[in-house]
Amino acid sequence: LLVNLAKWIKTLQVRIRQLRATLEFSQNAVVGSDFNCGPYARCRNGGRNPSNILIGDHVEILGQIVTEGNGKVRIGSHSTIRGNSQIGAVNFISIGDYVIISSDVIIYDNNNHPTPVSERREMLESGFYGPLWEWKNSKSAPVTIGDNVWIGKRAIILKGVTIGDGSIVGMGAVVTKDVPPYSIAVGNPAKIYVGRVCQ
Repeated sequence: LLVNLAKWIKTLQVRIRQLRATLEFSQNAVVGSDFNCGPYARCRNGGRNPSNILIGDHVEILGQIVTEGNGKVRIGSHSTIRGNSQIGAVNFISIGDYVIISSDVIIYDNNNHPTPVSERREMLESGFYGPLWEWKNSKSAPVTIGDNVWIGKRAIILKGVTIGDGSIVGMGAVVTKDVPPYSIAVGNPAKIYVGRVCQ
């Protein structure tokens, strides 16, 4: 009896978390039909404008989407973002249709912090949560992920990168430059094998 009660409580907790996550997405984004999010999914919209985060039809998100300022995220239909993945935009991140983003993937369109030593020092001297820590103080450039792309577990996509249609980013790859359509990117920094994916 106690085992069954513990299972029921755990199931109820997961369901409550999932309802909370779904509400967060509905308040912070424009979501298409048949949208599903996991209990630990998060959606934080720094611009407070739901149309800054557009999510297509038949999408499942188990990870986290965060925007600051007027940052925008677009996710196409029939795509999935698996658990613990992070999408962070202060500029613009576009994700196409039929995209698989595996777990623990990081995609940021910005450096997160300024790179000059003097600015980083000023940032630290100002406290750990002040305005100097905002992404707008770092360099940014749009990220574009085409249709039918598969991004492997623990991959990292850096600012300004375009990943062409049909490409694969291997597990743990760090992508610092564009990946042509139907190519494979593997390693750190990623080495690109052009035209290695069958269409």
